[in-house]
Amino acid sequence: MKLKTRLFLRGIGLLHNYVSLRSKASRAKRMPEYYSLAEKCKIFRTNASSILKHFGIKINVKGFDNIPDGPCLLIPNHSTYLDPLIVASSLSNQGDGKKLSKKFAFIARSEVARKKSVKAIADLINTYYLDFSKPREILNTLLDFGAYVKNNKVSGIIFAEGTRTKDGKLGEFNSGAFKLAQASYLPIVPVTINNACNAMDKNRDAKLNIDVVFHQQIKPIVFQTLDSKDLAEHVKNIIASEYKDQKITSDETIKNKFTKKVNNKE
Repeated sequence: MKLKTRLFLRGIGLLHNYVSLRSKASRAKRMPEYYSLAEKCKIFRTNASSILKHFGIKINVKGFDNIPDGPCLLIPNHSTYLDPLIVASSLSNQGDGKKLSKKFAFIARSEVARKKSVKAIADLINTYYLDFSKPREILNTLLDFGAYVKNNKVSGIIFAEGTRTKDGKLGEFNSGAFKLAQASYLPIVPVTINNACNAMDKNRDAKLNIDVVFHQQIKPIVFQTLDSKDLAEHVKNIIASEYKDQKITSDETIKNKFTKKVNNKE
């Protein structure tokens, strides 16, 4: 069975997840105290896992115990628009139940905020947006995000490449995330996502295994005096140690439909 057939058969289930997320996001916006942060993360994580199942995706997690219980930055590579769902799903308890699922928050490009259907859901988990047309504001947004991560003891998720891979290989890692780690004194957990580049290829086989590897955390005392570009390269090399290049077959990347739609609105 091809993915496009599976999605056709699972259409009602996908719609249910989307409506559920929009409904709860709307309630959270109207009544900010209605859900706790842990509840909002659970709502997103549970629906993310369900959506991935509709896509025939099974997540294999390695190194869950490497994520600290306190605040940290998770730095994954970026392969597909489904990556936020993949990482969120991976943050559910993977052990014997004694270690709690993780609370989390994201940083995203400001283009995400222009799609109302996506922004409503992203706001549910307190997503921060970087507007690259306003470079002077980027540092302030990063510092605000760092403060939020520390104050709420969450895993802050940043895709340091800034955009999805276009060739199935790792891209360059921007230094902003690492300046944030140094300024906010936050540990870094490099994250390798494997076999996700073609997750949205409707002509792929309906079932897909994706591996998520949480590497050992890097404590701030280790990198505090490093140049942020050198730190970025170091983290990239750790991610690369488990990463496997892929051949791109997905129109998501080849035709880049989402980005074209955004650019047409500008």
